[in-house]
Amino acid sequence: MSQRILVVIAAGALCAACATAPERPAQIARIYRDTWGVPHIEAATEEAGFYALGYAQAQDRLPELLGSLLWVRGRLAEIMGDALLPGDIEARRWMNFEKGAEGFARLSPQLQRDYRAFVAGVKKFESENPKLVPAWAPELTPETLTALTRNMSWIGYNAVWGPAECSKEGVRRQFVDNNLYPSATHASNEWAVFPSRTANGETILLADPHVEVNNPFYYEYRMQAGDFFSSGFAAGAMLWQSQNQHVAWAFTTGHPDMWDCYAVETDPNNPRAYLYDGKPMQMEVRKETFKSASGKVVEQEFEYTRHNGVLSPVVRREGNIAYVVSQSQMDDGALMDEEIYKMNRASSVKELRDALKTLGMMAQNLMAVDDQGHGYYLHAGKTPKRAKGYDFTKPVPGNTSATAWQGIHPLDDMIEVFDPPQGYMQNDNSSPDVLFADGNIDAHKYPAEVFYDTPGRITTRGVRSLEFLSKAQHLSIDDAKAFVFDEKWTSAKPWQDALRFALKQHPKRLKIDGPGRKLVDGILRFDGFAHAESSAALNFWFWRDEVGKLLDDPRFASLKRFPWREAQLTPEFRRAILDATIRAADAQVKAVGSLDAPLGKYFRAAHGAKSWPLGGASILPVQDEACLWQAGAQCDRAMRAYSFAPPNKAGERIAAKGSQAPRLVVFGKVPQTWTLYAFGQQSAIGSPHADDQAALFSRKELKPALLDHDELMQHVESKTELSY
Repeated sequence: MSQRILVVIAAGALCAACATAPERPAQIARIYRDTWGVPHIEAATEEAGFYALGYAQAQDRLPELLGSLLWVRGRLAEIMGDALLPGDIEARRWMNFEKGAEGFARLSPQLQRDYRAFVAGVKKFESENPKLVPAWAPELTPETLTALTRNMSWIGYNAVWGPAECSKEGVRRQFVDNNLYPSATHASNEWAVFPSRTANGETILLADPHVEVNNPFYYEYRMQAGDFFSSGFAAGAMLWQSQNQHVAWAFTTGHPDMWDCYAVETDPNNPRAYLYDGKPMQMEVRKETFKSASGKVVEQEFEYTRHNGVLSPVVRREGNIAYVVSQSQMDDGALMDEEIYKMNRASSVKELRDALKTLGMMAQNLMAVDDQGHGYYLHAGKTPKRAKGYDFTKPVPGNTSATAWQGIHPLDDMIEVFDPPQGYMQNDNSSPDVLFADGNIDAHKYPAEVFYDTPGRITTRGVRSLEFLSKAQHLSIDDAKAFVFDEKWTSAKPWQDALRFALKQHPKRLKIDGPGRKLVDGILRFDGFAHAESSAALNFWFWRDEVGKLLDDPRFASLKRFPWREAQLTPEFRRAILDATIRAADAQVKAVGSLDAPLGKYFRAAHGAKSWPLGGASILPVQDEACLWQAGAQCDRAMRAYSFAPPNKAGERIAAKGSQAPRLVVFGKVPQTWTLYAFGQQSAIGSPHADDQAALFSRKELKPALLDHDELMQHVESKTELSY
């Protein structure tokens, strides 16, 4: 008997059991689609609103929504093949489905009802459109939604950074090496400007997560459900990157130390036995079977200790040493869902902060503003207190309680900033002590596990943000919109100056009429902005791709950091950058056929068979992507950053990761928001709203989010009425 028939029978049994219960009045929900296909939900109650949200997501992205359920359960390889097996293994190693699902019972009664309603909305659409339900579709339950939240934070963060502490002693797990999960190629932007620095006393917030360009999980919406209002981007039923009429927030990657790696010496005759404070202990074991669409079957045994009172997986063994990772949020499934819900209910940044006291937020830099002109920053994450005398950024002894956690830091211990007197703040994946051009926090006043970064570390996007925001005295909304798409490479001028100096010192190194000289002309007239239509930008990119590699030579290693002095630019280095010019010219002609081609001919955004020119290409000429985490001379990334796949058969490089869902929020006389989503609201290629926003991405334009009902009514494309 099929699973679908069993579900129908079970549902019928439930209806029979409830036949004598009093009939509840129907709750009406309306889905208004604007001209971009974005659903604007207006409902009598929260439950009806979430019901409509589930229905709308199923309309637009049913395969992605159902596929995320396989992702949570560690079963994606069953439909997508061997390449997904490492991710499946990690999802089950960390028990993300079980730990996330068990958290559903911790949700407040209202949020439980909302999540159940969301599931009912999805199933309503499935019942109306059975042919659209994939044969592989798993059963969607409310518990799956909290498991989805858990997996999102784990696979992208906890399952990477925890084991990375083991890797500092040479212990590297395969999935980290294979770069399947976030690395330095990921980035995000957030910045806020307050009334003292804006043209008309507005408060402005930018949220710009840089993820996979074809990210399947973000879903744009607006919901007015009873007294509940939320607008932004959801991840399943969690209203994640969002706002209400009073408060808005943003996230970027950055975090305190929420995990530790323990080196556990085991019994040579029994590798799952070990001593802890002299007492014999035995590891717990789980056996799992993984299947791939290729037919491959993998049997895996996962081992766990109970360090710090939480299930702690063994991530690698070397001889008698088992490397074990403890994570502070291991047993906290659904806490983030509840916090996000309360944030959506907040009427001020003070209330938003109150929502975060349970420490359920994933490892992030959180930035928030409200309609009263207040601002808040938090270096968020549940952070254990550690014993002194150990370096917890590396494996520590795991056979003794001397290295056990000594409690958890409360929210009051964390790095927080309220209403900065500078009138702005930013964090573009930089250290928390560079939020401002001056007047920053003192990193040394915080415990190492709370700060957990290199003091003063800043990305090129952070450099550009501070350069722009610190000078903004009367920032207009149009200025803010333009800065969302800023494409300046901050390292351009020092390199151009070095090239000018080299030409002055070695004027005959390049042929006066050769391709190298023509490329130089483009490089020297380049204005520093990586616009898609700029041919000089493409000249500069190819040259920087060549000269950046020179700094891996020990002879020139001192030049990795700016500022440069002319005395550092040795004759050997000057000749090298001129010779690199000839190689760069040859590389560009080979790649695009001309030295006159614009940047957007080579760097593109693509959806299906169509592509569009794109600016903001990242400069990454070295294998060590750590240079993206610290502004320097080798790597550069503009504000609307993108990383690109290798050239395809057409010789184009297609954007893989980068600015995918920017959102600009303005609290003035009335709230206003502008958004963009790559590539459109619907996932199916050929659908009316599958890629209708791609041209906006290419042209660097935002679309209005239409927060007001009356304004929305002027832009309605369709209306659907549901009864819950």
